[in-house]
Amino acid sequence: MATKAAARFDVPSALPPTTQRIDHATHLSASPAGNRGATMTPGARRIALFLLTAIYGFGFIDRIVIALVAQQIKADFSLSDFQIGLLGGTAFAVINTFASLPLAWLADRYPRKWVAAGSLMFASAFTMLCGATSSFMQLIAARFGMAGGSAGTEAPPHSMISDMYPPEKRASAISLFMLGVPVAAFLGSSIGGSIAASHGWRATFYVIGGIGLLVSILALLVMREPARQDVAIDAERMRLKDVFLILVRDRCMRHILIGVSVVSLGAFGINTFLPAFFARSFNLDVGQAGLAFGLLSGIASAIGTIAGGYGAEWLARRDARMLIAVPGIGAIVGAPIFILGVMQKDLVPAFCLMLAGSLFFYMAMGPAIAALHGLLDSRSRATGSALFLLIMYLTGQGFGPPIAGLASDHLSAWAYGSADFAAQCAGAVGQVSGSACAQAGATGIRLAIACFGAFYIWSGLHLIWAARYRRV
Repeated sequence: MATKAAARFDVPSALPPTTQRIDHATHLSASPAGNRGATMTPGARRIALFLLTAIYGFGFIDRIVIALVAQQIKADFSLSDFQIGLLGGTAFAVINTFASLPLAWLADRYPRKWVAAGSLMFASAFTMLCGATSSFMQLIAARFGMAGGSAGTEAPPHSMISDMYPPEKRASAISLFMLGVPVAAFLGSSIGGSIAASHGWRATFYVIGGIGLLVSILALLVMREPARQDVAIDAERMRLKDVFLILVRDRCMRHILIGVSVVSLGAFGINTFLPAFFARSFNLDVGQAGLAFGLLSGIASAIGTIAGGYGAEWLARRDARMLIAVPGIGAIVGAPIFILGVMQKDLVPAFCLMLAGSLFFYMAMGPAIAALHGLLDSRSRATGSALFLLIMYLTGQGFGPPIAGLASDHLSAWAYGSADFAAQCAGAVGQVSGSACAQAGATGIRLAIACFGAFYIWSGLHLIWAARYRRV
């Protein structure tokens, strides 16, 4: 009973009776009449988790692919860092977050594997289309399509996983699912960067989009749909308003949402420009910068995600508050280490310190989603995840990259000593190694990333505050 209590929040009493659920752990094998899907064998569960992880991984690559080739696109289309931020962040986030709600609505009512795999198929087609664009506005339009498809690659899988595993194992299962991020970050960055270095940025979109199409087809053919595990299956489904009220009325969940949104703000602001940071600060080519970015984000997110999921889950068996407190403490510890690394002038110490600090930044999502799903039943978890992710991504990806890009532009102009920096250093001219433009650009992006690293301290305080309100 202690384990069960540690994995759940109290549902606010103001919610209608139809929102009450029967615990998943007690009815793991239930398959009510009229419920689509079937009880899964351990083998089918492992295959499904692997394919869901792959779907999520390629959906994540769609988010970050602009960062891998930003320097080349910037030179070809004579863009500013602010425009790169709009392309990599806002243009994707606005469509992605609002498309997630209707896709989650479908996932709460129809087979979720079709929604998840079909979404990746749609996104991958537009990823390939990005390679055929010939202007900044065409690239923006293609990013809209990528964003709309990618919107269904996270919340529907969250719902499937919560029906595949009992509450006390959800944080670790979702953390395993989220290993799609480090694998995608490493493979996508290293392979995508190498392709861009040898064949240009357009080829990167063609290859990543083509592989994503193959993954989506394989998932449709092989993956099984898990049974929805709630006994009261005929109860009225919660409205969007009811789900939203759960997020904002529960004090613990409210601070979790603010905390992960601030994490997202810092992460997207930083990650959109990390490959450019390595290229400008250490004179790496696009392939080397992509590899450095892939190693940093891949190793950090892999270790941080597993530590956050399994470590916080283990500690929460003794004290429920640790599920959220551990990621919060980690964010506060990691931020100054990361900032110290960003300010180093040599690549090796910079990379090592940034890696050490980044390990703590990926601990929050598994516990946060597990806490959220402890409040919801299987007919509302996809919608709950979509609302949670809408707020998080709209804040983080919508505002992080353009604000970081704008900060980089202004700080670069300050380092250059002239307000005409944008005009004098536009396009390929600003990337000539050793030039005043290149040195100013390197300084500007270094300072912008260091400033964004401080957001993790803010996020950690909210997560620790959230832990105070968790039931023991």
